[in-house]
Amino acid sequence: MRKLASALVLLMVIGGMNAAQEARGEPEPLTGQVQPAQVTELKLELKGYSGELKLKTLLAPGTSVKKGDVVAEVEGTELADALERAGESVELARGSVAHLQAALEHADESFKLQHERAKRSAERAQQDLEFFIQHDKAESIRNSEMGLENYQNNIEDQEEELAQLERLYQGNDLAKESQDIVLNRSKRRLKQTKERYEMSKKDHERLVNVHMKRREQDLVSARDQAVLELARLDGEAERGNLDLGGKLTRARRGLKDAEKSLADLQGDQARMKLTAPHDGLVAVGAWGGNDGASNPFKVGDDVKNRATLATVVNTGRLKVEVSVKLDSRAKFPAGQPVNVTAKEGATTATGKVTAIGFVVNRGMVTASIEIDNPEGKLLPGQKVGVALPE
Repeated sequence: MRKLASALVLLMVIGGMNAAQEARGEPEPLTGQVQPAQVTELKLELKGYSGELKLKTLLAPGTSVKKGDVVAEVEGTELADALERAGESVELARGSVAHLQAALEHADESFKLQHERAKRSAERAQQDLEFFIQHDKAESIRNSEMGLENYQNNIEDQEEELAQLERLYQGNDLAKESQDIVLNRSKRRLKQTKERYEMSKKDHERLVNVHMKRREQDLVSARDQAVLELARLDGEAERGNLDLGGKLTRARRGLKDAEKSLADLQGDQARMKLTAPHDGLVAVGAWGGNDGASNPFKVGDDVKNRATLATVVNTGRLKVEVSVKLDSRAKFPAGQPVNVTAKEGATTATGKVTAIGFVVNRGMVTASIEIDNPEGKLLPGQKVGVALPE
């Protein structure tokens, strides 16, 4: 009897709506199925944690929640260990970066000192060569020549002295023994001087033809070696710094990755709590095909990352789409108030047109309507009739 009475009331309401529509040139009733205007699925989205996950808490289907309320919470059984290992990785990476940075700075400083020494050596070697060619070589040869000239002068002087002594003592029988001593001494000295002169000439020849050439060759080799050492040091430093710089770059990249992994894990601690983004009712699982009573999860279940654990449905604001005849399109502009009546239960509510379609399908266009439902009298899925106010 109650069902029959409700049906009669609904028929009377719809009949009244139809009569009003016919009076306005819209004889056929506008009907549709209401849906929530705001539905948010709560998906578990962890960025760093990849271990085991268990459902710790979950609100029952149909629970009313406010924005910020915890709807579901997941526990990572290996999260603490993962955080510890990630922290250790960060510390190791930081130590590696610090060590390589110090090594690179030390290498730069060491290279500067070695480069300065090598540069000085190359400059000095060049100066030594130039001084030898411009001064030392000629002076050494001249000094040797002067030695030869000195011997020549000594020989001439001694020969002249000996000749004078011989003339002095010639025909003089006095002090014969003294004469012999003086003359023999002069002859011996002259003989030794001539021998030394011959030796000095050989030394001079060796100086000019051997020692000076060798000395110049040695100085040229020393200069070339110093220049090569400077070039080698430059190349070695460049290769060494490039190698250290590459290692430091990779270490810094590794540190950045380690810090990101740690930050992701730390953030996952908060992401394991799924909170309501707005007021509404809780549906467990994804929204597609959900009847509001299904409960595919229970506390203690293993869950996977990316799983949709719950949905928050705002039943205070609903929407419905109805087909309007093209001739009546102008009567449903955006912002137009409408009356909404449920076909089951004769529940009434008010709404307004949010958009009117401009694409015609079989002589009809679509009107999108938003319905105020603060007390939740209308429920998603209900069939309703829509009419313009009288």
